[in-house]
Amino acid sequence: MIRIMKHSDLTQCGMIYSKAFPIEHWGIDWTTENATEYLKDFFEQKRFVGYVYEENNEVIGCIFALCKISGSRQELYINEMAVLPERQGCGIGRQLLEAVKDYSKDNGLAGIVLYTSRYAPASAFYEKNGFKLSDGTICMYFQ
Repeated sequence: MIRIMKHSDLTQCGMIYSKAFPIEHWGIDWTTENATEYLKDFFEQKRFVGYVYEENNEVIGCIFALCKISGSRQELYINEMAVLPERQGCGIGRQLLEAVKDYSKDNGLAGIVLYTSRYAPASAFYEKNGFKLSDGTICMYFQ
């Protein structure tokens, strides 16, 4: 079942995140503790929108988003989404995306934006769920 995220879900979400993004694939050594702190920063934002997928009082997946104002428009930015690896491919991620799509529609937002790695399987998942590559935007960084 999908429900709105509570503060008490953060540790479970941190555990899920650390398992879903292992160092072997992502190059970051996530632990439950540092992932929980990372996700807590999103949770504490003023316009945070978050949902969890729960079965038998256990959180299996989570999505962290933030409503942002861009000029005269408001958009929902998906910051993070994670599902326990052993439960991926069961429709949980799709249901979490549907929850934020419904939120966006119900609140009259302009759309939903997210960033993901071109080299990760996530891009195919998002495309399968109706997301498209954005024309005219690039990602830049400074090191």
